[in-house]
Amino acid sequence: MTNDPRGAPQDAPASPSIDTVKNVVWAMMLGLTVMVIVISSTRARAARNAEADSLLQGALAPHQLTPVPMSTEMTGALTKPPSAFVSAFANAAPRTILSSYEQNEIVERARLEIDRVTTYDATWMETSSYPMGDVPQTRGACTDVVVRSLRPIGVDLQELVHEDVTRDLDGYKLSAADTNIDHRRVSTMFTFFQRNALALSTNIRDKEEWRPGDIVFVAWQRTRGAPPEHVAIVSDKVGPRGYPMLIENGGPKTAEQDTLGKGKIVGHFRALKKR
Repeated sequence: MTNDPRGAPQDAPASPSIDTVKNVVWAMMLGLTVMVIVISSTRARAARNAEADSLLQGALAPHQLTPVPMSTEMTGALTKPPSAFVSAFANAAPRTILSSYEQNEIVERARLEIDRVTTYDATWMETSSYPMGDVPQTRGACTDVVVRSLRPIGVDLQELVHEDVTRDLDGYKLSAADTNIDHRRVSTMFTFFQRNALALSTNIRDKEEWRPGDIVFVAWQRTRGAPPEHVAIVSDKVGPRGYPMLIENGGPKTAEQDTLGKGKIVGHFRALKKR
């Protein structure tokens, strides 16, 4: 104790208790933990943003990916699938997988378009027949790659799309059906796949979701609600960026390219049921 100048005794200041010290230590540890979590989260977000920016910066301009078509391709406006719809495959739901044999058949048939040096041509042309009709083998648009590639596994999009359009013209925003062109319009094919196929992830980072023979629809504009302008077949080969390559005809001819994600992916489908 010390003496007050006035003579009254005073106690010496008390030392901090053990509980107080513990509380201070715990508070410091908690603050340090929160700081580590925040820094880690910030770095992870920055890495993701950098990867996304890299993809965008690496994306080719639309004119670099596909030339101006020889003529304007007829398109139908997009539409959401109706709540109740009698499918073109009425007796069963779409399959969730393709056999390795079917995957190989689709991809190999798509590569045949490369070997034939199929020149890009989106003009209206009369097909050789209906069903199983085709435009001249040396000509074709991106949709023709898909139509030709699915036929080896028993899927004739010319017939299936035309039948679906005939049943529901309003659903496709078309005034009439045409066996020569219904299956060759990108937007009409997209609507058909929305209604009748298995829809899958459009995120290219979900690598396990992408299989050979899958169908991918692309919009050149990266805006919300951008309509599909291109369609391609997923290859069984992986490109330099680590993503599956695409077999596509965006002009001037069919090619197998590392272009997945260089354009906004608006649809990814698989497994139409065979008739």
